[in-house]
Amino acid sequence: MRILYTPVGDTDPIRGCYDGGMLHIVRHYNPDMAILVLSKDMEQKEAANHRFTKALKHVKADLDIKIIHTGLEDVHRIDVLQPFVDHFYETLSTYPDAEILINLSSGTPQMKLIMSYLSVEHDAVRGIQVDSPQRGSNRSEPAVNDDEDIELVIENNFDDQEDSENRCHEPQMGYIKRNNIKQSLHTLITSYKYKEAISSYHSYKRTFESDVVNDVLPLLEHAQLRLGLNYDDALQKARKVGSTSLSSLFTDKELRKLHEFLMLMEVRLKQGQIEDFVLKTTPFMYELMRYYFTKELNVNWRQVEKKTSKGMRLDMVAFKNQYPKLYESWQENSDTPYLQELQVSFYHMLHMLEDYDTVDSSLLKHLKEIRRIERKIRNKIAHEVVVFTEQDICSAAEIQSLQFFLHQIKDVFFIIARQEKQNKLIYDTINKYVLDQIQ
Repeated sequence: MRILYTPVGDTDPIRGCYDGGMLHIVRHYNPDMAILVLSKDMEQKEAANHRFTKALKHVKADLDIKIIHTGLEDVHRIDVLQPFVDHFYETLSTYPDAEILINLSSGTPQMKLIMSYLSVEHDAVRGIQVDSPQRGSNRSEPAVNDDEDIELVIENNFDDQEDSENRCHEPQMGYIKRNNIKQSLHTLITSYKYKEAISSYHSYKRTFESDVVNDVLPLLEHAQLRLGLNYDDALQKARKVGSTSLSSLFTDKELRKLHEFLMLMEVRLKQGQIEDFVLKTTPFMYELMRYYFTKELNVNWRQVEKKTSKGMRLDMVAFKNQYPKLYESWQENSDTPYLQELQVSFYHMLHMLEDYDTVDSSLLKHLKEIRRIERKIRNKIAHEVVVFTEQDICSAAEIQSLQFFLHQIKDVFFIIARQEKQNKLIYDTINKYVLDQIQ
């Protein structure tokens, strides 16, 4: 289905014995439907003698004509023309599979500007400009007067002759589209919104075919999958960014899983998703501590945990027998040392380490600070039903910033992982490379 979406102006339907833009497009593009968006002035002209519908039906008798009455008056002001945009998007929504033609030559200069921008936003839209017979302004030719016989005007239209010239052309609006797509891509990529960036990049490829670099799309797909914690699938899409390997630093699967989650936390913080970042800190620290207990303290959780009606619980009798020093430290520092079963948490594991003589003092200091901050943040969020800013949270936790809190968590992770701390986020490496390719 082909639809003409058109404003209507003084050159329509006929001026100086030649088609106006709207009528000429119908004549040469043969649309199935024409949607006419009328200002108050054009509504009155149509009501007086049906000049627009009669002329269109003369050229194409079976044309389906829909008229949108906006009632707009000050149409020289671009800020009042929002209905022209709104009705355009309604048309796209109502006819999602249609080819849309946009008339770039009718209406006020402000209408033409809006139509030009709409014509470059969607691949299924074609902007059409109609030259005047003079190949310049035709303002010297009088518009159709309200008292003129529209039938006679139509009859004397030179464009109705068989050998009349087709004055339509489709201007290459690529320079506008290129800038819009680049700006959109830049914003999406730097915001780590890879799913949306992939969709935008498909439009970019259609517009910049000669300049497309083959590895950009796989890198965006890698980033999207990896941010969804699908590490193995991400490597199937891309394994390098430039000469830099995208493989994890960690061969240990548990450490790798933790590091991927830590990077996700960092992205959420960079995106301003503060609540999501805060909520992720507790499960991350819990899993990191369980890993530490397994690898460094040789705790076999399966031997000391049991399934109960309330879920998995740590059997403190079994734990005491297997790991007496850890148990003693917990008992000394716990508020509930009498418990026989424990739903183990970061908090409890920290108690198990406080009096354990082989724990690195620097690590223990970091863990205590993280626990202090985590507790204050959670208390702040739990007891007030409001939306918190970063400033609110940092004030409650007595820290400089959430970025500072993140760096403390990263310090602990890399101490436990026995790796030099990495501050460069793999997603930023991908983003820099991709953005360099689409300049």
